[in-house]
Parts: sequence; structure tokens; C-alpha cells
Amino acid sequence: MDAMVLQVQQWVNTIYGGRNGFVPAPETGNTGWSTMYSLTRALQLELGLTSTADNFGSGTEAAYKSWGEMEIGNVPTNLKGQNIVKILQGAMYCKGYNPGGFTGTFGEGTKAAVIKLQTDAGLPIRDGKVYGYVYKAFLTMDAYVLTMDGDPRIREMQRDLNYKYFRTSGVQPADGHYQRGTNKALIYGIQTEEGIAPGTQTGSVGPTTISLLPTLGVGSSKTNFVKLLQYALYVNNFDPGDFDGQFDTSVKDTVTSFQRFVMLDADGIAGKQTWLSALVSTGDPNRKGTACDCITEVTPSRAQSLKNAGYKTVGRYLTNASATGLNKKIQPGELENIFAAGLTVSPIFQTYGGDASYFNQRQGAADATAAYIAAEKYGFEEGTTIYFAVDFDVLGHQITNNVLPHFSAIKSEFASMGGKYKVGIYGPRAVGIRAQEAGYTEYTFVSGMSTGFSGNLGYPLPPNWSFDQISTITIGTGDGVINIDNNINSGRDSGQSSVTPGQYLDDLDYPLSFPYINAVQNEVSPIVDSGKNWFQKWILEEFGDVIGADFYLRSANDAVERTLDYDALITRLTRKLQMRKSFIQTVLAWESSVENVLDTAKDLLVIGGGETDSSTGPCQIFASTAIKARGWAAYNGYLDEQILDPSNPVHLRVIWEALNTNPSYNIETAAWVLKWGAVGLLGYSINMLDYSEEEIKATLARYNGTGDKATEYGERNYAIYQAFEKYNELSRLGN
Repeated sequence: MDAMVLQVQQWVNTIYGGRNGFVPAPETGNTGWSTMYSLTRALQLELGLTSTADNFGSGTEAAYKSWGEMEIGNVPTNLKGQNIVKILQGAMYCKGYNPGGFTGTFGEGTKAAVIKLQTDAGLPIRDGKVYGYVYKAFLTMDAYVLTMDGDPRIREMQRDLNYKYFRTSGVQPADGHYQRGTNKALIYGIQTEEGIAPGTQTGSVGPTTISLLPTLGVGSSKTNFVKLLQYALYVNNFDPGDFDGQFDTSVKDTVTSFQRFVMLDADGIAGKQTWLSALVSTGDPNRKGTACDCITEVTPSRAQSLKNAGYKTVGRYLTNASATGLNKKIQPGELENIFAAGLTVSPIFQTYGGDASYFNQRQGAADATAAYIAAEKYGFEEGTTIYFAVDFDVLGHQITNNVLPHFSAIKSEFASMGGKYKVGIYGPRAVGIRAQEAGYTEYTFVSGMSTGFSGNLGYPLPPNWSFDQISTITIGTGDGVINIDNNINSGRDSGQSSVTPGQYLDDLDYPLSFPYINAVQNEVSPIVDSGKNWFQKWILEEFGDVIGADFYLRSANDAVERTLDYDALITRLTRKLQMRKSFIQTVLAWESSVENVLDTAKDLLVIGGGETDSSTGPCQIFASTAIKARGWAAYNGYLDEQILDPSNPVHLRVIWEALNTNPSYNIETAAWVLKWGAVGLLGYSINMLDYSEEEIKATLARYNGTGDKATEYGERNYAIYQAFEKYNELSRLGN
């Protein structure tokens, strides 16, 4: 916490709190955008603006200039003037510039802080006067000094861009990191050199900017353009040498390497397409790619249209996104149509993926399972890359907190399922770079058409890019008309030219579909709770005042949440064992909800050597029961492992510790206990997909043993089974 930042936050809230248009700053003593937004709104209120906003826009700048740009000896000393100075000084403290006091007086300390920012940012005017663009620079969190992991050469570039082009670009960061503001400053520089009038410059590449881009080659005399090209090459990870404005053979070689990387004709001459590939995520959107993706079924005539237009690879979806209502997944016979035309297929997986809340470890595991199942069902060969979509403007903290855990789970789940397929990612450049650096993805399918995405502005193409989506077009005529996204293909992933569908059982369970997760939590938890109430009554009768309010280790809600966390594992197990997921979900949710302090005490006795066995772990299984169930499975060829002896203390200890410390092993064992009980002990069908109500209840009861209490267990928990099954069935229907 910074005491001066806290003082600034408390002051601005005291003076402006309650006024229309003001949003209070967090009084934490920590600087950040929210504090800068509060200071910006405070300035707008002082300047008489009735409509306030977080950003220091043209209206704010005009009002400030009209009031009078501050400098020593020329600042009104009335209350309004003092407040405008204090807002500036507060911003200075928040940005690490010390004005010498939070006084409201524009003295030498404040002037020195202004000069320091002007110098740090590389501005040509360093006179201590608070021009509109200077005040705006103080009211951002942009840094003008080299920050952690910053590149001094990028900072050199940023300061030079500020020096030459700040009048149109504004003061942009000078922190050594290529980013959105740097990208815009670079384009403002190009527009200035092209002679575009300042009032019509935009900082984005449009038709006029494109039409005026020069062609540069060895010996070019357009020094400023060459320097801007050198900057553009460098931030795309192609080092042209010194930023000297000289187009020599070294720069030509760099241009050639860059052209090869982005799949342009490698001639070493910087024409419009080379410029655009260096500046915009689409590159030249009129380029003709050799790959495409579409949500439309590829019929024989459409496949021929694609072939005739020069396309080689088609991206198609493994599943539907039920929220859209679109039937965009691969249709029966469609792959044969594509292969017959001599085209290949690259599979894409997307159900939602349109905001950060979708992405987490649990959903990543579920998506991996669903994609793997779908790919195997279609018969995609080993080594196929499946692209998982991140289809929104993902920010840096969302990549860290949401997307990376999601893809970590995908990679882990793919490995657990046999490692047949590779993990790819579809999304903006930034997320592709981060996922590759983390080691979670093989290739990146870049959503280059989203030119305004933060994750595309200020980021180069990922080193592992396979496809770059640059435009949406329509090709073909008559029955062959098809709307596609036109993609550049790097050659890293050529798609698949054949599939080998195998024997595939119908009616197996799938991961819970995303829309049903909250409904499961809302509906199943109360049912589990109602059962716990009965169990609590029984415990009270048995143990009286021994137990207290903290008897249970977790709530019913937490128990159901725990069950959802293992949805991918449960899906895999039940598909392998030909049983309904609801069996395992019921046991896991119930046993986790009633696990209590007595169970903990019994576990401690086993750990200490006072007992040899106890029911333990998420599904509360005795080691002796686990050995018998897994031994039955191994004896009958369902499980490939050594058969152990439940009377052997060493065997008991090994299995008990596995059950106690490894939740996945415990849940897997619960599946085998259920299978053993139903098939081995009750004599029911090995296919547990269509059990009757009576058979389901008896199987659940047998999990708990025999006798009246076991029967009651089956009867009571059948309601939990039904609640889970409702949404498992809906998820099956969606696939």
C-alpha cells in the first residue's frame, strides 16, 4: 500500500463523492485504472462537463484547453484551480511521479514531474507545461519507463514514435512492450508520412492508408518509411538491425524471412502485402488462402467449388453449440464428400467459448472428453490436431486465470484418454502465443479477422500458427455456393485426408453440456440435503451429543460441485464400463456430502496403525471392498492389473493409501464397485445402460452392502440418480 495513493483516493472520494457522473475510487492505497478513471471524472466535473466518462477524450481535452493549459505562474488559485492541480498531482503520485506535495499549488516540484514525464515518454517539448496531451498521459496507467521484461529497443522505438507523431497519436506507452498503443502509434506515423491530414488520421489501416503505402527496396530514399518498416519488422520478431532508416541487404534479408513466415512471395521487397502483414492481423484481406472453415455442410458440389477455387483444407466442427441453434457439425457422409474432392479436413471444437466465464479447468476437461469422443466417432486418425475455440477479445488476466487452466486440463485429459490427438487453439494472437509458451498446444488457428481485438493489436503471429483467418467470402455458383472464412495456411497442419470409423456404441454418456451445469447444482443439492437430514437424524440417534454443528466436512452444494469437477473422469469411466454416469455421480455426491468427523477419526486410526481399514476418500470405500471389486474386474478381463488379497495387510495398506490420497483412483474404484455389485453379485446384465428402476435401486443398495440399511440407501439415493440422469439424458440428446 502507498500512503500517498491512499490519500489521493480518499480526497477524490470526499470532494466528488455523491456527484452525478462520479464513480468512487477504491480506497486501497494501490494504484490502478479504477483510480485513474475516478480522477478523470473528477477533472471532467471541475471543467463543467455534464456527461462524464472514464476516458480523457476530445471533449475533455477541448474543455481543458479552453480553461487554460497549466504552467508555473499561470494557474488560477481559486478553489477550482486548486482542485484541477490536485487532480493532476494525485495522478502523478499514482503513476510514480513525485510532484513534491499534494497541495493544489503548481510549484517547481509539479513542473519537474511534468518535465520528467515529457522526457521519459520521448516528447520533443520538455518545458513543464501541462498541455492537453500531457494531462491525458498522466491520467492513464501507461508506463513511460522500461518495465519488467521490457525490451530497450522497443522502448527506443516507442519514444521515437512519441517524439515525431504525438500530435496525432497522443502520448503512447514507452515501457518496452509492444502493445495496442504502440501499434496505433506506428500506424499514425505511417499516415503522417503518407501526408494524410492530422484531422483525418485514425491510427487504423483503411483504404486510404493502404493506397498510399510505398514499395520499398534496397537503396530506398524514403528514410522515415524505412524506419517505420524496421519498427514493424522488429515487433513481429524479425530483427532488421539498427533503426537507421537504411534499406540495405540486411533489411532485405529480414523482409524475405518475414515474407516466408507469413506465406507471402519472398522477394525481399516491401510492397503493400508485406506492410499489411506487418501491421494488421488480417494482413491483406484480399489474399487468397488455401484453407478455409465453414459452418455449412460441404456437399459434393460445394466440395468441388472449394477445389476449383484452390482450397486444400476445410475446417469443420465436431459438435454443435446448442445455444446458437445452428446445425454446424460434420454431417453424415460429409467427410466422404470432402475427401472425394481431394480436400483434407481440420476439426474444430466449439460449444460456447464466447466469454471468460466459460473457461476453467473443469470445463477444459469436459471439452477435451467431448472432442475426443466426437473425433473418434468420426474416425479421425492418430495425430489429428483438434482446435478448441477462444472466440472473444480475451484480455491478459483472462488468459492467465481462465484460458490457460482450461487448456492445461485439455492437454491432461487428452493424455489420459490415450494421447491419440493433438491440442490446437483457435483465437487471437495473444492467446495462441501464451498457450504455446505454456506447452499446452501444438498449433494456433489465428482469428485474424478480429482486427480490433486487444489480443491481435500489438501481437505478432504465434510461432506455431497453422491457419490465419483473414476474410469471409462466398464462392461457387448454383448448388455449389458456399460461404466460408478464407484462411492462410502456414503448412504446419495439412489436415486429415481420411478417417477410419470403428465400431461405436450408441447411447453412451457425454460430458454434461455447459448450459445444464447450474441447473444440476440447483436441483441436485436440495435432494442430497434432504437425504442428509435423514442421515443426520440417524446419526443423532446413534451418537447423541457427541456430534456438533461441524459434523459434516462439506455441504451438499460443495459435494455436488465436487462431483461436477470430476465430470470428465466420470464420463470416461462410464463409457468404458457401459454404465450410466448417474451411478457414479450419485455415489460421489452422496458419500462426499455425508463424510464426517467420525470418518476422519477412523482414517487417522488407520494412518496411525490402530486399524487396518476404513471407508475413505470421496466415495468412502473400504480397501477390502476395493480389492474384491478390482480383483473381480481383473479376473474377468475387464481390468489389466494384479489381483490382490484382501486379507493381506500389505495389500490392504497399499490400496487404502491410494483410495485415501488419490481422488481419481477412488472414483474409478467406485465405478468398479458398482459394476461388481450389479454384474458380479446381483447377476444383472453387463450393459448397465438400460437398467430398470428396480435394478438401479438394487445396484445403489449393493454399493452400501446388504440388509435393510443398504436397501434404504438405494431407495433414498434413487432420487439423486434421477436428478443427475435428467441432465445426462439431455446432454446425450445434444450429441
